Amino acid sequence: MSVFHNDTFLLFGDSITEFSFNPKQDGIASLLSNVYVRKLDILVRGFSGYNSRWCLKLLPKVLENESSIVMGTIFFGANDSCLGGHQRVPLSEFVENIRQMVQLMKGRGIKPIIIGPGMIDQSRWEDKTNENRMFEIANGYIRTLDSFAEYSNALVRLSIEENVPFVNLNDAFQRYEGDWRNLLEDGLHFSSLGYKIFFDELLKTIETYYPEYSPTKLPYKFPNWREVSEAGSSLENLP
Repeated sequence: MSVFHNDTFLLFGDSITEFSFNPKQDGIASLLSNVYVRKLDILVRGFSGYNSRWCLKLLPKVLENESSIVMGTIFFGANDSCLGGHQRVPLSEFVENIRQMVQLMKGRGIKPIIIGPGMIDQSRWEDKTNENRMFEIANGYIRTLDSFAEYSNALVRLSIEENVPFVNLNDAFQRYEGDWRNLLEDGLHFSSLGYKIFFDELLKTIETYYPEYSPTKLPYKFPNWREVSEAGSSLENLP
């Protein structure tokens, strides 16, 4: 295959995925782009506020329009697990939505990785100075630690059933030795510390389950600059 062709690593999810190139948070897309430079392209398809029901309708078209995806994350639950409001997706439906996403990826030869929701600092997220937020809370858009854990545990079982890897961020955040609230930027979305834990857990998962796509195993494309002739003629006939 031509060195000018790059395979793609798809990040598919909600706002935590959408914001993952944000330089203020050192998001996971930036961290992955750094370790996969000249190896894999990082493709972000994140949709702030979306849930698994809505994104299941998008995924087929996302996959149809990208021809070189080899690996993909599926990261939902923070919105699905709301106690009320139109973002809420009942647990049984949520699990089936994620199952269908996994099967869509498998059907195209893509290596899927399920990501579970992290944690929620409810007191900080329910900021009484934020009028829009308080309106949402009043209308049932409530997130709790218990609901995050419930949806995460359901994904553990699904990953076993589907024989695909699972990144358990709920567990990883609880194991953090400092104050876990520092892993969250606003009580829900990840801070740079939270994204770093996500990154570390994801890389460990790739190295264990899909070692052929570990950044340490993939070839670094194009010659080292020291090997390039002064006129650059050695680059003219690259495959």
